Amino acid sequence: MAYTTQTLVDSDFEIVTKTTITGTNATALKVIDVGEYESAADDGSDRVAIVGCAWSVSSQLDIEFNATSSVVALSLNGNGSYGFADGAPEIQNNAGSGVDGDIYFENDAACTGFVILRMRKTAGYTSI
Repeated sequence: MAYTTQTLVDSDFEIVTKTTITGTNATALKVIDVGEYESAADDGSDRVAIVGCAWSVSSQLDIEFNATSSVVALSLNGNGSYGFADGAPEIQNNAGSGVDGDIYFENDAACTGFVILRMRKTAGYTSI
C-alpha cells in the first residue's frame, strides 16, 4: 500500500487526517472512509466537505470524491495549502450517481510526500 492515513481529529463537526504517500497507485485508492468516523450513519449518506488542505508531494496527486464517475476535488503538485488561513470556500462533494461520500487519492507516477485534509461533516452524521 502506498498510502498510510492517520486520523488527527474526529470531533462532532470535523475530521482532520494526515496521509503519507510512499509510491505509485495506478488506480484510485480509498484513504477516507467517511462511515468510520464518530457519529456516522454508515448507510451511504455520510458526506464531508474539504475546508483545508496542506501538502508536499513529489508529483501530481488527485483527491477525488468517489462515485460511479468520480469527481476530482483537488489536483496537487509540489507544496501548498488551501483554505486554512486564506478564506477560500469549502469544496463540497458534488459527485453524482453512485456517490458514497468516501475520498480517494490517485497518483499515476511515483509520488512521495504527505497530505493533511481538514473536512467538515455535512450530512449523515448524528452529531451535526
